[in-house]
Amino acid sequence: MFDVEKVQSLNELEMVVYRYIIEHFETLGHLTIRELAEAAHVSTSTILRTLSKLGFDGFSDFKYFLKEERLRKQQSIDYFYDATVQVNLFLKKLNDESYQTLLAPAVEMILNSRHILFTGIGTSGMLGAYGSRYFTNLELNAYSLSDPFAPIPPRGLENTLVILLSVSGETDRMIEQLRDFKRYGAKTLSITNDEHSTIARLSDYNISYYMPEVGSPREAHLNLTTQVPVVALIEILAHQVAKQL
Repeated sequence: MFDVEKVQSLNELEMVVYRYIIEHFETLGHLTIRELAEAAHVSTSTILRTLSKLGFDGFSDFKYFLKEERLRKQQSIDYFYDATVQVNLFLKKLNDESYQTLLAPAVEMILNSRHILFTGIGTSGMLGAYGSRYFTNLELNAYSLSDPFAPIPPRGLENTLVILLSVSGETDRMIEQLRDFKRYGAKTLSITNDEHSTIARLSDYNISYYMPEVGSPREAHLNLTTQVPVVALIEILAHQVAKQL
């Protein structure tokens, strides 16, 4: 919530204010600066000095921050509800015969490949590692690419299916990687959130799950879109293939 380096700059009395803020964060919005000073047993000047060290221009700026944090938390709750509904609908859809038809080409691609290689960046990379382990648990020959920036070997990919995991489907490095895999003879299956994304369109086959996209309120490059559908798709594909084998 607050920058660690700024917190470390606080003296002992200012740490009293900081601890009070942390412990009573939810109830600070209605307090005046005098009421906060009285509750924390310090002076108003100590309050202002603490807030200044934490990066605020004054008490009004701090109150605005409290308001924004409450709104952000409420939006997170709203998103969680919305995502839960969407995930529930997606999981129900997996049992439909029409969706099984959609998955059939992907199952066939896996069956016709000697090697299965999962790849992704960030959270998708971790899910790729999970996918390769899940596939090997079902005695399928699968691996994951732990370094997305590693060069792609130009030989030996003729019997390889690369499963690319990407929420946006627009990550530059993943697009470059996809082109290299295709150039060197590998087949490509992508799992993305949008079938119209670049990675989806460049892949030999794509499965998209369409969840509400959510980014981090603090880090623009972070994607918080739920990955439950990706886990479900990985497991279903693995079981479908193992059953046919």
